[in-house]
This record gives sequence, structure tokens and C-alpha cells, in this order.
Amino acid sequence: MSTSPSVSWTAESSAAASAPGAGWRLSPRGFWPAVILAGYTVLALLYGAQLFVYRASRGEPPRLGEALLTGACVWYAWAVLTPFVLAVARRIRATGKPWFVQVPMHLVPGVGFAVLALGLFAVLREWLVVEVDGGWTGAWSYFLFIASKTTDFDLLVYFSLVGLEAAVAYARRMREEAVRASQLEAQLAQAQLQLLRSQLQPHFLFNTLHAISTLMHRDVDSADRMVGQLSELLRASLERDGRHEVPLSEELELLAPYLDIERTRFSDRLQVEVSVAEEAREGLVPSLLLQPLVENAIRHGIAPRRGPGKVWVRVRRDGAKLALEVEDDGVGPPVGRTELEEGIGLGATRARLERLHGAEQSVTWRARAPSGFLLSLSMPYRRTRS
Repeated sequence: MSTSPSVSWTAESSAAASAPGAGWRLSPRGFWPAVILAGYTVLALLYGAQLFVYRASRGEPPRLGEALLTGACVWYAWAVLTPFVLAVARRIRATGKPWFVQVPMHLVPGVGFAVLALGLFAVLREWLVVEVDGGWTGAWSYFLFIASKTTDFDLLVYFSLVGLEAAVAYARRMREEAVRASQLEAQLAQAQLQLLRSQLQPHFLFNTLHAISTLMHRDVDSADRMVGQLSELLRASLERDGRHEVPLSEELELLAPYLDIERTRFSDRLQVEVSVAEEAREGLVPSLLLQPLVENAIRHGIAPRRGPGKVWVRVRRDGAKLALEVEDDGVGPPVGRTELEEGIGLGATRARLERLHGAEQSVTWRARAPSGFLLSLSMPYRRTRS
């Protein structure tokens, strides 16, 4: 008995079945109900054998068939009720209340299902095993008799099914979290590769080295400092560990050498204003998030612009959310949402945030008047663990 029978299941779409981690659940319409029925059959056989041995030890006539049918009546009654028990268990678990609150919530349905199981047993026994003297009146008397003797046993069966449902749900959640973690690992590795690739692109290195070469003829100290900044940027990118989330302060440390290089390259054409609330520095953000967003603003907004431009980076805590904005007064976004996502990687940013925060995150952007671009990100505010 490993999960809910088919009564409480719905067919999965082909898209869901092909999703990562979906393949470990075998066909719910056929396999698991068969396993559950087989499990109850084994319990019925064990119960019948035990009853047969018990009666034989008391000198009663050995009636193996009657004993086995009695066992079948006991456990097949629970087989009929199992999908409804699991449905109730899921409903109570979905409340999200602590376990010490959920357990008392099961008392009323537990007693109800115990009574139903005993009633089904009495009916099946009257129908299949032996006709009780007095007909259905006698069956009712027998029901009251066994209810006074075995209700605790049926309550134990009910809570065993509840515990089984919780265990299966926990195992499924752990499997889904493992798949999710694996996907995040792949996305983080891709983000690291994309960041390094963007920094090693010929235009980036060429422009940086050209700026260094130009400075060498008129300002050796500035050229030397720019070489150090480039080295620091590449080193920081390569030394990033595999954490999915890092404190915002670490993202700012990675951003600093990049901004120093770009300020040197663009000289008076680029101004960058970074405004970060102090409490926001401890908030967790996806690793390698900030620098690519600022690079997009400079590369796609400021670089094509004639004349000086400015980039604003603002991060603050907004209640239970961490709000991040990257704004520029450059040439503005390209036309078309798809082109925007593919051209400057906002689709990948949204995907990473969705993996981490689900529906609790948001990524929005809009053109800025009279020119420029505003990107806004929102995610749950979580502090670093000490």
C-alpha cells in the first residue's frame, strides 16, 4: 500500500508525464491499485490463517474457508474505504497546520471510517460467510458487539493509512526537490558559463585592452589599475562556488570591478549610481544575477547612445519582498517581447527566479520616458543564515 487508489487520482497529461521527475511514478490507473489490492489480499490471508489456528487451538471445527472469508471481509472492507481515507488525509494535510493540530483533526473522520469499516464487515460477513440468527437484526447486534471490541483496531488501521499517505507525500516532495535542485545546478552552471563567455567575448576584451593600451601612453597608473580590475573581475567569476543564492553584498563585490572597467572605458560618457538599502545587503539573491543585468543596461542602452548616459541600480526591502531595479537612460529596448527576452537574457533571469521562488517572484520591464529602459525584479526577502 504505497499511495492512493485510482478513485482519487486523475490522469496526467503527456506534458506532465514528460516533466523531470515524473517518470518515477508508475501508471497510477493500474499499477498502484493492483499493489494495494495485493497488499490487502496478503493481510486477509494472514488474518484468516491466524483465525483458523486460533479456532483450532480452542478445539473448534477447522473451517479454513470460513476463516479466510472472514479475513477477506475485514480487509476488503478497508480496501473499499482506502481511497476516501487518503482523500481526507490529503485534505487535512493541505491545511498546512502543525502535526499536533492535524492529529486531533483526524479523530472524527477516524471514528467515522472505523464505524463504516465495521459496518461493511458485518454486511459482508452476513452475505458471504455465515447467516446470523435473526437475519439483518442479528447482523446489527453482531455489529454492535464487534464495535465494542475492535474499534481501536480499526482506528489503528485508519491512522496507519494516514501515516502512509504522509510518508508517500514526503517522499514525492523530496524527489521533486531533488529534481528542482538538479535543475537549479544546471541553470547556475549555465549562468556561470554565460557570464564568463560575455567577459571573454572579443568585443569586451578588445575594448578593455584597447582602453588599457590608450591609457599606457598618457596615464600608466590608470592603465595598471585597469589591468588589475580586469584580472579581479575574471578571478571573481571563476572562483564562484556552486551556491544557488548568495548575499546581495557578494553580488555587489562582483559588480564593483566590472563598473570600474566600464567607467574607465566610457570615461565621461557613463555614470553609474548604486543605491542599496543597508538591510537589503544581507538578502539572498540568485548567484550571478546582478552583474549581467547591469552589463545589459550598459551594452544595449548606453553604448549605442550618442552622448553621456546614466545607469541606476537600486535595491531595497519592500516588506516581505526584496525589490531590485536596473534603469538606464539609453536608447531603449528593442521592439517585441520575444526579441527582448532572447536578446538580453531576461527570459533566463525569469526562469531562474521561478525555479527558486515560484509565483512569489516577478520580473517586469518597460520603456522609460523619454528614452531608456527600466527592469524591476521582486523576490521573497530572505536573510543569510548565520
